[in-house]
Amino acid sequence: MEKENKLELKQIVSWMPHGKAFKVHNPTDFVNYIMPQFFSQSKYTSFQRQLNMYGFQRFSSRCSKDKGAYYHTNFIRGSRHLCRGIIR
Repeated sequence: MEKENKLELKQIVSWMPHGKAFKVHNPTDFVNYIMPQFFSQSKYTSFQRQLNMYGFQRFSSRCSKDKGAYYHTNFIRGSRHLCRGIIR
């Protein structure tokens, strides 16, 4: 996710301002440009299933600014060491 800081990628996927969740803004471009570089899945629904299997949750509250973003207690911007705690 550190590479998403490039301007062109921020339009596809980016961290939420608080750094505790990320959001895919353009699923089609995510599948075409991001997934082939970093993931073995080729369908967005498969990627979502993997997120669920690893314990990521999706904000769904209509009134939340984070609606549609994914979060995990061990996936926080700038805290790579926490990623070791993400297990199936």
